[in-house]
Parts: sequence; C-alpha cells; structure tokens
Amino acid sequence: MKNILLLPIILMSFSCKAQQIYPLNTDFRAIPNNAYSKDINNELLPFIGTWKANFDNKEITIKVDKVDYHYIKLGTHMYYQDVLFIRYSIKNAQGTIIKSTMNLPITEAKIKSDVTFPNQNLVSFTYQGGDCQYGWGDVDLKFMDTTHIKWNYQPESVILTNKNCPNGADATIYLPKTPDLIFTKQ
Repeated sequence: MKNILLLPIILMSFSCKAQQIYPLNTDFRAIPNNAYSKDINNELLPFIGTWKANFDNKEITIKVDKVDYHYIKLGTHMYYQDVLFIRYSIKNAQGTIIKSTMNLPITEAKIKSDVTFPNQNLVSFTYQGGDCQYGWGDVDLKFMDTTHIKWNYQPESVILTNKNCPNGADATIYLPKTPDLIFTKQ
C-alpha cells in the first residue's frame, strides 16, 4: 500500500517544473513566459516609503510601494516581476489637495517602474497620464542617500484634441515638471 501511494508522488515530482527566477535587470526579451524577474539584490528597497517636496507653491507627497511577483504582459510575452508603484498627492499653498491618487489600490496607480539602473542608483517609471493619458511619460527616481531622492519627469503627450479626448477632460499636468526635484523621506 505504501508503494502505491509513493509512486504517484514520485511521478508528480518529476512532472513539476520549478519556476525560473531571473535578476531584476534581465532584459525582458530574455525572460521566458511565466518566469519571475525578482529583486534579488534589493535594488528597489531604498526607494520604498513616503517622500515630500515643495515646488511652485505646492507640496508634493509621493508614496512608493513595492509589489512582489506582479504580473506583466507585453504582447504575447507574460512573466512576473517585482515592481514599484507611485501614488501621489499635491496640495496648494493653502493646504488644499488639488490632485491625489493616494486612495487608489497600489496596483492601480498610474506610475509603475519599468527598469532599474543599479550602477546609477536609478529606477525608471512609466506614467500612464491623466485624463485621456494626457501628460503620459517617464519618471526617473535617483537615490541620493537614505533621506533624499531626485525626481525627473518628462511628459510626452501634451496636446489634446477633440479627436483623441472628449470635451471636459482635465488637461492639467499635476506632476512637477522640473528637473532634479529633491524629495525628502518622511
């Protein structure tokens, strides 16, 4: 009886494949479907947390969260990756919130990390934009020290037409568009 129970277990163990794990910086084209691009070297760790900066009479707060094993689909290419998401809140000089994504679930935040550059202490993100994807572009965060990061945002789409966006869309880019804005960890 023992042998009868042991045989299926042995056969199942041979048919199971372990998931392949790749370092975070592996080119996505080299990652097989259903593999895992893991933050093995903790490259994302220094960026996690709540950060604040002031720019143009506004207080900008960003919250950077790490999501392990996040599903990525690029065309027919599917894999899992450790990623960072940024949610933000922007207050005017009177302290009134003029834009916030802080209440969104983490994985619905519109700013998601794409690639890391560990030799430069840099993580590059894609911002999906606001209404009608207005202001979509790249955000780079550079780790300066344990209490400071540097922000660079380069918007791509800054033209709205009735063709690509209906009337009434919010055509304001709320994210700070200044180079080298320093955020302080809270």
